[in-house]
Amino acid sequence: MSEINGINFLLPNKLDTTGQGSTANKAEASVDFSTMLKNAIKDVNGAKMEADGAVQKVLSGETNDIHSTMVALQKADVSLKMMLEVRNKIMEAYKEVMRTQI
Repeated sequence: MSEINGINFLLPNKLDTTGQGSTANKAEASVDFSTMLKNAIKDVNGAKMEADGAVQKVLSGETNDIHSTMVALQKADVSLKMMLEVRNKIMEAYKEVMRTQI
């Protein structure tokens, strides 16, 4: 379950699974948007690399665990789809700002 909570940074209403409450909010406030976005992209890339490694292990015969390979592939797929949706929302917001008249 902790692996799934790794995508909470993309959720608009971040779920507080740490139980720390306001302490976590203060730490999050000090992180700027570009750093958060870079970390999210690194996490998505890490999930893709993990899935690629799992596929290579199955193809080379190192492991016969198809289940964990499919889970890694789906996790990478969901992460990528979520990142694309975030990108789309950012682009929509940018276009909306550019359309505003001063």
